[in-house]
Amino acid sequence: MTAFAEAWLLAFLLTASLGAGALAVLSSGILLRELWVEPLRPAFSAAGRAMPALVLLALPLLLLAGRLYPWAGQGRALLIEAVSAVILVLWAVLGRMLIRTASRRKAGLALLLMVISAAIGFEDWALSRDPGWVGSLHGIALLTGGAAAFLSLAVLAQGRPQDPEARTGVERALLTLAIFTLWLWFVQFITVWAADLPPEAAWYLRRQEGPWLWLKAILVVPALLGAIVLAVVPQWRPWRMRVVCGLLLAQHSALLLWMVRPDAPIAPGAAQGAPSPIVDAIVIGFLGFLLLLGWRAAKRGGAHPV
Repeated sequence: MTAFAEAWLLAFLLTASLGAGALAVLSSGILLRELWVEPLRPAFSAAGRAMPALVLLALPLLLLAGRLYPWAGQGRALLIEAVSAVILVLWAVLGRMLIRTASRRKAGLALLLMVISAAIGFEDWALSRDPGWVGSLHGIALLTGGAAAFLSLAVLAQGRPQDPEARTGVERALLTLAIFTLWLWFVQFITVWAADLPPEAAWYLRRQEGPWLWLKAILVVPALLGAIVLAVVPQWRPWRMRVVCGLLLAQHSALLLWMVRPDAPIAPGAAQGAPSPIVDAIVIGFLGFLLLLGWRAAKRGGAHPV
C-alpha cells in the first residue's frame, strides 16, 4: 500500500502542477493580451474543465496520508487538509471562470490567486514530507515549471500558431518560463547554502546520492539548459519547437520524481525512494490521459501540426 501511495502522490503532483500551470499561463496570456492565447484556447479550455477532477484525485492522498506525511494524525493535519481542499476548489472555480472570460481584471485576480495558492499547496503536498523543511520558493518553482510543461504539451498537441506574431509570442513565453524556472531553483539552492541552513541542506544532500544524482545530472539539468539554449535564437523551425517542448516536459516530470521520491520510506532491501513498477505504470497512465485530452482538444480546435 505504501508503494501505491507514493505512486499516487507523484501522479497527483504531476497532474496538479500541469493543471495549475495551465491556469497561470492562460491568465497571464489574457492579462498581457497575447495573440497566442486564442490558437491554443482548446487546450486551455480542456484543462480548465478538468480542474474539478483534482478534488477526486486528492481523496486517496487523504486516506493514505499516514503513509506519506509525518504530520498525519497530528493537530496540524486538519488545517493542512482543509487548506488543500480550499485550494483545489478555488482552482476549479478559477478554471471555469478563465475559460469563459477575456477580462484582464479577472485574469489578473486569477493569476494572483494562483501564485499564492500554488505556493502554499505545493509546499504542503511535496515539501512537508520532510519535517525539517521550512517555507521556500519551491512551490512557485513547481508552478512555473508546470506552466512551461503545460504550454509545451499544448503546443505539441495543437500545433504552433500559424500567425507569425502569435508564434513569436509562444517562443517568448516558453523561453521566459524556462529561464524563470531555472532562476527560482538556483536562487533557492544558493540561499540554503549561503545561509548555512542544515535541515534544508540535508534535503539537497539526500538528492546527491545514488540514482538521484544521476537523474539530476543526466536529465533534469541538461534538459532545462538544453531547452533554454535552443530557445534563445528566435524564429524557431518546427523541429526546434518540438525539441524545446519535449525537453521542458521531460525536465518537469523528472524534477518531480527527483523532488518527491527520495523522501519515501525505505522498503526492506530497497534503496531510499527507489522507483517501483507501480510508480511507472500510474505515471505513464496519467501522462497518457493528459496527452489524450490534449489530442482531443486539438482535433476539436482544428489544430495545425507543429
